[in-house]
Amino acid sequence: MNLREIAALMWRGKLSILGCGLIGMLIGIVIVARQEPVYTASTSILFEPEPVQIVDLSNVLSKPESGTTIGNQIEILNSTTLLEQVVKRLELVTLDTDGTVAAPPEETPQSGLSLAKETVNDALEALGLAAPAPAAEAVPPTAEEQYAQGMRNAIGRLRANMGIYQVNGSGVIEVSYSSLNPAQSARIVNTVADEYIAFLKASKNRDVVTVIELVDERIKELKKNVASSEEDLETARLELANRQAQSSQMTSVQLTALNQELASIRLRIAESRARRDRARMALAAEENLWTVTEFRESALIAEFRRREISIRENMAGDNAIAGGSAKRNNMRNSALLEQLYESIREEAGYIVAALEFEVESLEQRETQLEGMVRTLEVTAIEQTADELAIERLEREVLSNQTLLQTFVTRQKEITEQASLQSAGARILSSADAPSSPDFEVSARTLLGTVGGGLLLGFLWLLIREHTSQVIREPRDLADVSQLPVLNSIPMTGMRRNLQTLGKKFMSRPKSLLSESIRNLRTSILYSDPAREPKVVMFTSSVPGEGKSSLSFLTGLASQGTGRRTILVCCDFRDDQNAIVYSKFPGVTEQDQGQWGASFLRRNRLLRDKRPGLASYLRKECTLAEALTREPGSGLDILALSRSEKLCESPADILSSERFTAVIEQLREEYDLVILDTPPTLAVTDARLLARLSDTVIYLVRWNHTSKNAVREGLRELRSMNAHVSGCVFTLVSQSQARKYTDNEFTYKRRYGSYFS
Repeated sequence: MNLREIAALMWRGKLSILGCGLIGMLIGIVIVARQEPVYTASTSILFEPEPVQIVDLSNVLSKPESGTTIGNQIEILNSTTLLEQVVKRLELVTLDTDGTVAAPPEETPQSGLSLAKETVNDALEALGLAAPAPAAEAVPPTAEEQYAQGMRNAIGRLRANMGIYQVNGSGVIEVSYSSLNPAQSARIVNTVADEYIAFLKASKNRDVVTVIELVDERIKELKKNVASSEEDLETARLELANRQAQSSQMTSVQLTALNQELASIRLRIAESRARRDRARMALAAEENLWTVTEFRESALIAEFRRREISIRENMAGDNAIAGGSAKRNNMRNSALLEQLYESIREEAGYIVAALEFEVESLEQRETQLEGMVRTLEVTAIEQTADELAIERLEREVLSNQTLLQTFVTRQKEITEQASLQSAGARILSSADAPSSPDFEVSARTLLGTVGGGLLLGFLWLLIREHTSQVIREPRDLADVSQLPVLNSIPMTGMRRNLQTLGKKFMSRPKSLLSESIRNLRTSILYSDPAREPKVVMFTSSVPGEGKSSLSFLTGLASQGTGRRTILVCCDFRDDQNAIVYSKFPGVTEQDQGQWGASFLRRNRLLRDKRPGLASYLRKECTLAEALTREPGSGLDILALSRSEKLCESPADILSSERFTAVIEQLREEYDLVILDTPPTLAVTDARLLARLSDTVIYLVRWNHTSKNAVREGLRELRSMNAHVSGCVFTLVSQSQARKYTDNEFTYKRRYGSYFS
């Protein structure tokens, strides 16, 4: 779960979390009421390490972060070694004359946990259920073992009641100790501070000697590294000088010149290709070749053109002088003109061939230049790699030299100031015996119980959320079904009867429900880009998930787009559907005119005897007689009538050849056939109908249907190789759904002005 989901979960269960927090607060009040007054003494220690002092090799190159240094000092103050010295100095563990460990003075405050434990033990003892006393050990412990155990117990008490804090990110460390005895708390905390200063002084002397030895070893290693890196650099320079025939600058100049020549050649190629193509197309089209620039520039074609003009002038003159008697001359001149045209085409062919030769020559030069450019580019890359290797070696030499010089400088500083080491810390203020109890312990106890209650409340919500099997999120539905979620249908109006629901859908086209149904219709019709489905089946896992209402509304939406749509009610086991659909007028009744339709609607007895799907399957009526029609949209409905009773099993009817033929007939006559089918887990009808459908729409009721039901229902359909396009959330509570992180209903509620 991400942070947004956790925040949404906490907001939904805020009352449960607050209730658990209130219970924790009441428990904390009871515990605080039974606590004895606790006195806390504190002392302040300033940690100021000298910059030249070295306690770690990492300090040779850089100054350590103050936060890390203070953290180390806090660990030292809380260490077993230092606390053991405090116990010995204060003689908190003593031996009696018989060699046993004497009981320590009562100076440790009782914690809330111990009080709770005593309360539970008292209750068990009152009920007679107290735990039996532990059996005595067969072999008594020795004095040394008792002393070691007493030392561990004393250190544990010190660590449990001592607090160590850094003051506001500074170098000041505050050490406090809580006890039932004010004088004892001040004495212990002052002893801890004294032992800490003594520990730092002893550690500094050992650290300086150790660091000097380590720095000497490091300097020897760095000298070897400097000599090795310098030798590698010289070797690489000699190898580079022997391997390269010319410098990288010369290679770059040659590469630039070749690229410029290659660009010029490519421009000439483009121009030559254009001239060749223009001349070739003109010659192939047998157009007036004189209009093409490449042919007009030819001196021979120009001469042929002048001769053509001269012959045409002679023909015009002969016609003007001799009239009809110049027929022989005209024939001779026409032959001459045809010969001239043939000569011009022949010369044009030579020009086209010359242009093609020019293009081929330029392309060969382009190929040659490209090979030269690639060769020079490879050479340039190799030279760049060699130069980068040289630069890397130079940086390595410089780094080793700098590091060596740094260590040498640090070695001199350490040697010169080794005798000037100090503890690096001093006591700013010693602790005095407190005069009033410390209520902070009670506040921490109360805060801890409240925080524990809130945490338990949140954990309970988290466990309940993870163990819940109902589906609320679209991504959860997609994960369970391994199918896309086509849409989510709101609960608004979905529980009304179909007549009222249809009127609302038709009268309020901009409502949230209408927009959701139209979005679902679009998703269904365009779910398969290769083939638009014609027979669409609606089904679900269990009853009560809105199949009939959603099938009816989807049919209205499809009919509203101009597609001839029919709704086939295949749920023969639900008599309520027959009652609802029988209220709509029949198709033949509407054809009788307004008086006839009104008369049949008023005559209930005649309407109840109307034929339906069962009569049509028995071939007792025509399809038009078996249909009813929603008057507002013209949606055709094929369902059982109120007077029809089935003697056969619904599964046998749906698997019969006659029903298959009916579906095929409807497929031919209608643009879209919607099948309203029973749930998959209740009966086997949906599996039988899946084989007749182009696609299946699987409905899942929001916050109601379990994940296992969805898995099992889809498994039943997939066993019949059904094509399931996707899932649809139904009966979604918009006000509740928006609490589950971001989803479409969050935005639909936020931008509700788009819906009316």
